[in-house]
Amino acid sequence: MDLRLKKDYIYNLIYRLSICLLPLVITPYVSRVLRADQVGIYSFSSTVACFFIMFGKLGIDNYGNRSIAACRDDIEERSRVFWGIYIFQLITSLLSILVFVFLILFVYKENSRVYWMQLIYVSSVLFDVSWLFFGMEKFRITTIRSLVSRALIIILVFTLVHTERDLWVYTGVMSLCFLIEQLQLLPFIPKLIKLVPIKGADIIKHIVPNFKLFIPLLAFNLYSWLDKIFLGIIHKSTTAIAFYVYAENIINLPKGILSALDSVMLPRISNLVANNHRKQGLQNMQASIRFNSFICCALCFGIAGIAPSFIPWFFGSEYRPAILITMELAVIMIPMTVSNVIQIQYLIPFYKEDIYTRAVSLGALTNIILNLIFIPLYGILGAVIAKFGAEILVCAYQLIRIRDVYAYKTLAKTLLPFILCGLLEFAVTYSLNRISMASFILLIIQVLAGGVVYLLGCYIYVVYISKEYSDFLDIIRSFKL
Repeated sequence: MDLRLKKDYIYNLIYRLSICLLPLVITPYVSRVLRADQVGIYSFSSTVACFFIMFGKLGIDNYGNRSIAACRDDIEERSRVFWGIYIFQLITSLLSILVFVFLILFVYKENSRVYWMQLIYVSSVLFDVSWLFFGMEKFRITTIRSLVSRALIIILVFTLVHTERDLWVYTGVMSLCFLIEQLQLLPFIPKLIKLVPIKGADIIKHIVPNFKLFIPLLAFNLYSWLDKIFLGIIHKSTTAIAFYVYAENIINLPKGILSALDSVMLPRISNLVANNHRKQGLQNMQASIRFNSFICCALCFGIAGIAPSFIPWFFGSEYRPAILITMELAVIMIPMTVSNVIQIQYLIPFYKEDIYTRAVSLGALTNIILNLIFIPLYGILGAVIAKFGAEILVCAYQLIRIRDVYAYKTLAKTLLPFILCGLLEFAVTYSLNRISMASFILLIIQVLAGGVVYLLGCYIYVVYISKEYSDFLDIIRSFKL
């Protein structure tokens, strides 16, 4: 990994962690002040708002990132591409905002004040040009603005939110700070883009390729968000949504760590492909699968092991039902991680949108069917079953379709040692839950013990079993993406 890529990875890791850590910083306070029912209302309304943000941006995050990366060395072409994509984004965003306002007026009359606050969040899509900075590999700017807005959220939540009646205040704080986060990038645009004449054709040409990436995004988000929507509609329990969302928040932390590498590699591999260095791009993708598998298994089994002691301590005893949900959702991280690397580091930069679209469409359809079958029968567990089934199918389909460049036998050989080491880690951390001591001290012991067992297991495998390395120093010297 070259020096610039290392810096970009670190910046994007910090950026992703800032997104994932925010709920962990304020959640212990919010969960106790607002209580599960109010948290469920916020989570449901936020999920609805996310749908409208998605329709406002369509597939622009990945499409814009890839398009800018492909022409980043030519300011004339880069500027023309930027303005064409951004004008298209403005049109779709305004349409999405208008529909959301209509729904507030005629559908979401109950808790309407909360939804009006969510309108601020939806409106932030008008100013979201982060795809430009990701495409230019300007991760430092996006990281700093994220840290600023997250710090502002923490300060305002603890200052303004004090009782269950402050749900609308909490929603307004979250929405306003996300809007500020997008506005912070605007002053930096003139340094990267200049004004160029734009014709209708410069906008129209982005519609079809954008929709090609929007369809899989829509399908992916359907099975990412519909579980919460179905829980609210079918299970009719805002507290169930709160338990499920808080369990997801725990899982989102490792997902943020893992997606950091994907976000850095997308513009890098896109640029390699644009300059006919396809072989190097494939090598980067294959190395990323191994690296992410190593990290994923450590976090997956570690979280599952500490969940029984962590959740009551962190969220409060009211949220004990989230323990089992967290343990179950943690397992889903493994197929999800592999799928994400393939999608972001191969299918998108190599223009394999058809495979991407079919994979996530299959996942969405599977998720909807399984949700409708299992949520009425098993409630929250039914949503977990649906999500797991969808992720397995998406991963399997993608592996079958790309077997000419990455064989599933290679994946099995890569994953199996990490899974076995992870199971040992889980056995140690889970068994320690029986010890009676202060929760915080117990958690530290569990994390340290689990980490040592996992790393020791991996060391024994690569040095004494596979003999890929001769000793620890050899691992340090040879480790690279």
